[in-house]
Amino acid sequence: MLIVLVFLAIAHAEPAAVDETCTHDRAALLALSPADFDQDMSGGWRPLGEKPECAELAADLLADYRKARWGELTPGELHLNYWHEGQLRAGLAQTDAATRLMMAGVNPEMSRSGFSDYALGTIAFLHKDRAGLLAARARLAELPKPPDFDDAARRFKAQYGFELKWPANLSVLDGLIACFDRPYKEAYGACSAADGPPAERH
Repeated sequence: MLIVLVFLAIAHAEPAAVDETCTHDRAALLALSPADFDQDMSGGWRPLGEKPECAELAADLLADYRKARWGELTPGELHLNYWHEGQLRAGLAQTDAATRLMMAGVNPEMSRSGFSDYALGTIAFLHKDRAGLLAARARLAELPKPPDFDDAARRFKAQYGFELKWPANLSVLDGLIACFDRPYKEAYGACSAADGPPAERH
């Protein structure tokens, strides 16, 4: 469940232009199924999240969806919702909120995936803890590949069109290390693509 979110520099715009750019049907979005709201790469919250001037609105929308559909979301869907809101908050430099959300986004049922180390590395980056980021990267790199990973990667590529490499998200941490002194929205997006291996955007 990787995502393609390119965090560009936040543009300055007149209020009227922002309102027009960020126009959306909130009721229709909140009525979407979890898969359509979160995993449609060209729908759901993503069109808003990909626009710097709409990123905070997209983060609020993720929070609203979580609250509105709380009793319907599976644990995995709930964790993913928290994580994606956390990524948007991180891109907005809302570090404390992003940290809480990203920790809530760690699914204990995915212990073999290395996602917890990816999350800890990301949080270390947000708090400018280079040693913590490097330690998380080392743990993730040493994680053994699950026997069913290759089959899962083939299914993922067939569904989403993206290559899933093991360890998942290692290149994202490499980008954060390469661009440690830059904002998250640069280090996670264009910076990791330019200065490190292609990011596997979760």
